[in-house]
Amino acid sequence: MSIPKPNLFLIGAPKCGTTSLAWYLSEHPAVFFCDPKEPFYFNTDYPELRRKEHLETDEAYLQLFAAARPEHAVIAEGSTTYLSSAEAIANALAFSPEARFIAMVRNPVDAVYSFHGELVFTSNEDVRDFEQAWRLQAERAAGRSLPELCRNPAWLQYRQMGALGSQLQRFYDQVPAAQRMTIVFDEYAADTPGYYRRVLEFLGLPDDGRIEFPRLKASRRHRLEFVHRFLRMPPRAIEAPVIRLRRWIGRQRTGPIAAVKNVFMPPHKRAALTPEFAAELRREFADEVALLSELLGRDLSDWNTGGQAA
Repeated sequence: MSIPKPNLFLIGAPKCGTTSLAWYLSEHPAVFFCDPKEPFYFNTDYPELRRKEHLETDEAYLQLFAAARPEHAVIAEGSTTYLSSAEAIANALAFSPEARFIAMVRNPVDAVYSFHGELVFTSNEDVRDFEQAWRLQAERAAGRSLPELCRNPAWLQYRQMGALGSQLQRFYDQVPAAQRMTIVFDEYAADTPGYYRRVLEFLGLPDDGRIEFPRLKASRRHRLEFVHRFLRMPPRAIEAPVIRLRRWIGRQRTGPIAAVKNVFMPPHKRAALTPEFAAELRREFADEVALLSELLGRDLSDWNTGGQAA
């Protein structure tokens, strides 16, 4: 029996609720989510990400879905870099023309601030102060001041990563309306059960009766940096098993392993941006907010007067 192609792509943006939605969907009996959740296969413009996953051919990529069973009506992956990529969505659609796509967006100021925190947590960013990291964008675009462990230097271009209106416009231009769904993070957070059922309806799946929707911690820190660094950059001789261990740990959302994770990776409340820098970011992203308002058919102008959730 041939391996099924993915027919659902959860494409981002990062820090907009995609991880929790992928988790909820992965527990639906009719959904198969690949491991790793984010294979980055169609990110042909982000070669470093693809190289890290060792997925060089369609055959290797399809092996991620080899364990899917006939009862899995939805075969999914969730590379949140696809929305920001100039090439990934077109590549995915060419590979699986009937596939459905879900994008999740939020206030760009909140998105980039939260994304910076995630990059710091995962050692992809070594400048902990977001304003300083923002000022380094031109330097880093020229290949300078790049963090040692950064998997994808494009992530450090925060202005581009936060261009959610432009990214959504490209998404809408490429994917037919019947095959796409867009969710606004604020609304999803306010009514997660309702949006989960809307997603199931979009995918043609029955309600599985899910009533619990645990929230994932928005911002975390490492108590033991040396352990984190070992897991992120193990010796080459044991690289493969350590990566498998790291991913297994990452998938544990409940139970004793999750409890240990909460001890060693506790919640971390980030300092607020200065009023001056927050205002600068709102001005920087005003056009993106206006475009999002137009594409989504709703007034998002209040995003231009607030935002910077961690």
